Amino acid sequence: MLFFADPVAAFANIGCALRPGGRAAFVCGAYAEGNEWLRAFAALGDLLPVGGFGAPGGPGMFSLADVDRTRGLLSAAGFADIGATRVEAYGTWGRDAADAAGFLLDSGPGRHLMGQVPPRTRECARHRLTEILRPYERDGAVRLLSAALLVTAVRAA
Repeated sequence: MLFFADPVAAFANIGCALRPGGRAAFVCGAYAEGNEWLRAFAALGDLLPVGGFGAPGGPGMFSLADVDRTRGLLSAAGFADIGATRVEAYGTWGRDAADAAGFLLDSGPGRHLMGQVPPRTRECARHRLTEILRPYERDGAVRLLSAALLVTAVRAA
């Protein structure tokens, strides 16, 4: 689970900072099929150990992607009126395909995956990802669609 060894305890702690009836809201990764950057990573599956990266409920940024599980965690932590709404937005990932590939592969999940393969494979992955991202270059930027959940909840009285 992203950041939390015990997500119920973590959300209960957040709830303690709210007055009864106080509202919490956050955005979390969800809907792997709606994330163009994740599909680009998946295309590197023969080069990098992508495995189940992006699967709902798995480790990392998609750990809260399963709506029913997230509702259960928040409910167990003392929240009520839990809502989850799909949201989508385009983000700028770089100036061009090479810049965006560098950003994706040199930070977070990309750095982790690249660290597990030899230098020659890293070079191949960087080249392929650059080519995958080339069609997304427009007006001096690479913009990719991302999908997430906007989760809202109220601290129970």
